[in-house]
Amino acid sequence: MKVTTEGCLFGAWVARVAESPGRILDIGTGTGLLSLMLAQQYEEAIIDAVEINVEAANQARINFEASKWSDNLTLHHVDVQDYQDTKKYDLVLSNPPFFKQSLLSPVANLNLARHDNSLGQQQLVASVNQHLAEDGSFCVLFPEREAETFRQVAEHSGLHLVRELSVFNSPGSRRFRVIGQYQREEKELIKGAMNTRDINREYTADFVELLKGYYLGF
Repeated sequence: MKVTTEGCLFGAWVARVAESPGRILDIGTGTGLLSLMLAQQYEEAIIDAVEINVEAANQARINFEASKWSDNLTLHHVDVQDYQDTKKYDLVLSNPPFFKQSLLSPVANLNLARHDNSLGQQQLVASVNQHLAEDGSFCVLFPEREAETFRQVAEHSGLHLVRELSVFNSPGSRRFRVIGQYQREEKELIKGAMNTRDINREYTADFVELLKGYYLGF
């Protein structure tokens, strides 16, 4: 499972908008990227990371143990629907599988990472509602179409979109990804937009500024 640009952008954005969370739940952590980014930003936070894929979970565990924040990071190799911790979380985040209608890969592990057969939007919202504190936030990354359908599912369950970042690959391109922050209390929606690259295919100043604390090359 490779590290993607949008995954890094998502982690950095969540780290910026989160309000000093004491407890964090990372649903579908993969190899642990988002949890590690949040641990870097909030060194006192206790982070539980859930991952169903055995190979990804093993790699995340290795990554956690090798980091300076290992005492605050716990990997749970389990389907989030079977994760029964009764503690509530100030922040829940997920970069979930989202290719609902695309063809399945012959590689089973890749299917788990990229398709929502194992964790649909209804199931994700139910898990978030189970674990999110009353005044907590949930952050999620989706392509445009899936973001719109997810908002409807979330709103129906009492989770309201309060902040949204539209991500574009370059000026004039179509919206590539949508990052949303949800809370139980309904508020006026704050919208933002970012191009990851400019017309010369260089990273934009906004992208560099957001990621500079995580990318060695910035």
